[in-house]
Amino acid sequence: MQLAHSLIITLLLANLGATIWFGINKDSTPAVAQTTKNSTHELPSSVGPDVRQSLYEGFSEAFNSSDFDALYNMLGPVAQAEVSRETVDKEFKKLIKFFHSVKGGAYSHSELVGSKGNTNIYVLNYSVKLPESSEFGTQGTLTITLAVQNDGYQVYGIRLDAG
Repeated sequence: MQLAHSLIITLLLANLGATIWFGINKDSTPAVAQTTKNSTHELPSSVGPDVRQSLYEGFSEAFNSSDFDALYNMLGPVAQAEVSRETVDKEFKKLIKFFHSVKGGAYSHSELVGSKGNTNIYVLNYSVKLPESSEFGTQGTLTITLAVQNDGYQVYGIRLDAG
């Protein structure tokens, strides 16, 4: 039960910023089918290989050293405005308790999950290796949700799941 609660809250953190953004900025413009958006959209150059690798390394270093300041600071202003530092610390402590660490990983793919005006919301997917001591096996998925606008981006959420 405790694990399910932890994973649900982590999922909520990852998607809270995007949900609020689209709820506040809903308009009457008809939406393009999600499969059409995903098949025709590529990550912008501002989220190139170096940025994707840097996001992964920043997460794994902070997670493996239980650096809750760094984990919270990965989140952009929108996510930080929506979730307290204490909540983020509490949830990452639970994840560390169950997963222990991240032993390695690589970027897999991205998904465009929505757009509004000139802001696109992407989910970056990473395949990760977990230690033998992990409560949920040695394979996992790290997802980092980004809001990309013009030449910049901010992190809306971070989620680690056993795969």
